[in-house]
Amino acid sequence: MKNAVISAVLIGFAGSTCLGCASIVSGRRADVSIDSYPANARVTVRDDDGKAVASLNTPGVVALQRNRKYFLPARYTATIESPGFQPAQVPITSTMNPWILGNIVFGGIPGLVVDNATGAAWKPCQQEIHRQLIPLDGPEHARATELPPHP
Repeated sequence: MKNAVISAVLIGFAGSTCLGCASIVSGRRADVSIDSYPANARVTVRDDDGKAVASLNTPGVVALQRNRKYFLPARYTATIESPGFQPAQVPITSTMNPWILGNIVFGGIPGLVVDNATGAAWKPCQQEIHRQLIPLDGPEHARATELPPHP
């Protein structure tokens, strides 16, 4: 009987400390690195409502909110622009964060609620974006300016 009580207390303690497993491991924001050829292109990241949420020059990293509302993953569009090149629009979508599975073992329903409330239940499908911009001269010129090998 004593062992059963100790086991129940330990399981309860483990469960309460792991509420929101993905929240603990992943946090509310996700980093997405963006690179382009040519380098030093201007990137503007907009949310689903068209509001600019981040901007940078390539190469760089943006920290994006994981959710847009409770239980809904965030969706973004990165526009990459450089003089003399056609702008490229890259959708940034999300998928379920595998760390949310920790709630099945430890956090249960409260952990699922916490992870969805914080957005940690989601992660970007692509954590690295690499784009070769097409010159305004046309695709024939693009073949002559191939993207250098990625290390």
